[in-house]
Amino acid sequence: MAMEAQVRRQHDLRSGKGFSLSEIRTVGLNVPQARKLGIYVDSRRKTLHEFNVKTLEVLIEERQKQLEEEKVEKMEEKEKKKEKEKVKKKPKKKEEKKRKEKVEEKKEEKVKEKPVKKKEKAVQITEVKGVGKKRAEELNSVGISTVEDLLKADTEKLAEKTAFSAEYIEKLKKKARSQ
Repeated sequence: MAMEAQVRRQHDLRSGKGFSLSEIRTVGLNVPQARKLGIYVDSRRKTLHEFNVKTLEVLIEERQKQLEEEKVEKMEEKEKKKEKEKVKKKPKKKEEKKRKEKVEEKKEEKVKEKPVKKKEKAVQITEVKGVGKKRAEELNSVGISTVEDLLKADTEKLAEKTAFSAEYIEKLKKKARSQ
């Protein structure tokens, strides 16, 4: 039995270009489903032949088995890949120790090689988060115009000279240090 659509001639059968829409619908499929299974559809044919319906049923069973086998193979391949990745991700103990030692050495080098800060342009007090124009004017009135001035200033004396509390000034200093 051929696995393609047959079309009647006057006295015999010949191969068709695909199964008719009515044959596809008879087996419970729509056109996109049939095409997904790799079944050719001839939308111009209007006939419904029982031998084509039987052929379609057999063809659908075979294609579904193939698709299931392909799914199983893909799942097995994915599992193999996962296992390989797990094996690759597990470093050997010696390699892990070496890696840790290198990281520690780099940390020690960074501590030893602290860069000397160059004198930079003074950072204005308005650069500190939470200090706007009005607060900057208040601080400027008591001689604090840069972050450096703020950090050097005595918190208690500054609180007495301005309308800010000592807690607020400490918060500003903390924000200034984090910049």
